[in-house]
Amino acid sequence: MSINNERIEFTRRTFLAGALGGAAGLMAPSALRIAAAGEANQAEPLRVALIGVGGYAVAAHFMPSLHLYDNLKVTALCDVDERRLEAGFETWEERAQELAGADAERYERLLRDKPPVYADYREMLDAAADRFDAAVIATPDHSHAVISAAAIRAGKHVFCEKPLTLTVEEARALHELAREHGVVTSLGNQGTQTPAFRRGVELLREGALGPVEDVHVWFVRGGANHQNPPENGYEIPEELAWNLWLGPVEYRDYHPGWIARTEWRDTSAGQLGNFGPHTANLPFMGLNIRNLWDEASGNRIEVEAECSEVNHLSFPEWEKIHWRVPARGDMPPVEFHWHHGPELPTGSRESLESLMRAYEASSEQIDEALDFAGVLIAGAEGAILSNSHNTSLTLLPSDKFADTPQDQPAELPTSPGHYHEWVDACRGGPQPLANFDYAAPFNEFLMLGDVATRFPGETLEYDPATGRIPNHDAAHDALGYEYRDGWPLYG
Repeated sequence: MSINNERIEFTRRTFLAGALGGAAGLMAPSALRIAAAGEANQAEPLRVALIGVGGYAVAAHFMPSLHLYDNLKVTALCDVDERRLEAGFETWEERAQELAGADAERYERLLRDKPPVYADYREMLDAAADRFDAAVIATPDHSHAVISAAAIRAGKHVFCEKPLTLTVEEARALHELAREHGVVTSLGNQGTQTPAFRRGVELLREGALGPVEDVHVWFVRGGANHQNPPENGYEIPEELAWNLWLGPVEYRDYHPGWIARTEWRDTSAGQLGNFGPHTANLPFMGLNIRNLWDEASGNRIEVEAECSEVNHLSFPEWEKIHWRVPARGDMPPVEFHWHHGPELPTGSRESLESLMRAYEASSEQIDEALDFAGVLIAGAEGAILSNSHNTSLTLLPSDKFADTPQDQPAELPTSPGHYHEWVDACRGGPQPLANFDYAAPFNEFLMLGDVATRFPGETLEYDPATGRIPNHDAAHDALGYEYRDGWPLYG
């Protein structure tokens, strides 16, 4: 994932813990092993490999922020593009000049004794597996799954940038592997760390809005909708290992256009994978959708798409995707709706404005919400309006919720920071809230929408317990794809 300029911005305790679902909320045996190991190794530095040195989590946080961690060492670097490695070292040079004292000295030491660098993560795991305990993966989207899987099989803790995977099959594989190997995992949907997000989860689980039957998520951008692949004829830059960049996907000749994020189905999850993990995070967690993955076979999630056209090469200019989710415990069935397109698809803006007005949102609140990306969680007794990364909450009608605490979680733990939460967990702390036991089912849910846009107008029935679409063979086949030899998902 490349750097971009997108805008960032019982007892109740038993109830809240259990509602997280599976090992995310309860102390599973693997979590107990992690905690025990962490208690014995608190004095040892966490040794980290950074894979995808130009990717968001690495380039925007770990490379320039190592001085914020008292007990963490970068012991290996991996990127298929030597230019990104050089840019990473330039970041360390800048930090050494900007900072003072021990902080500056830390970067100076790294520059004097640089970690070994690799182009191929497989070579790194073969040659240097004993040099690191954990891996941060911020590569292009299509290689997230194979690299995460290889690191987990090697017993490494994993932080992976979003989207977690391109396909439902990949998400299920990572879910299974993380459980089997008992490693600490986290997804890079950074809004999860914020007090507003965590308080919003609590409010939904407490029933503050009454029964919730509709969720609307939107993103004002639009799909690339390319009609033809990039033309051939470009020489591969000598600094780029093109075959390694392609990884598991079918070989094609080099063209710089292939590297564009979010534009090609082979190498991207589109804007649904780009912003869905941020914007849809609050309702998915707060409405306990994750719990369906722990229930017996037979509970079906129905998904249907409308879109400007079917585009198997790229992504349609606009799309509306609808998920119909069955009841979870005392929570009623709920419908999720994804509205995506330039200025939103026809009719979406008008219907969203009307719905917000019904909850007494002001014109200013409506205009601000629909300017970019957001979510409206509509309940019988009120609504939550949140921004692109779920870092703010607006409860509607405002007067009704004037006395409702909204700024800090009451029961869920406050976060030391999204990356710190993962690092602390690797050293024996609690599993991060965005661990793969939660994030993998969430990714499955979103990528079902991607599958639906290949079959618009058709209702797909998905069984989260079995990972199957029993009513549509072609859609079921689209839950995964064939990898090139040498790039195993399962090992």
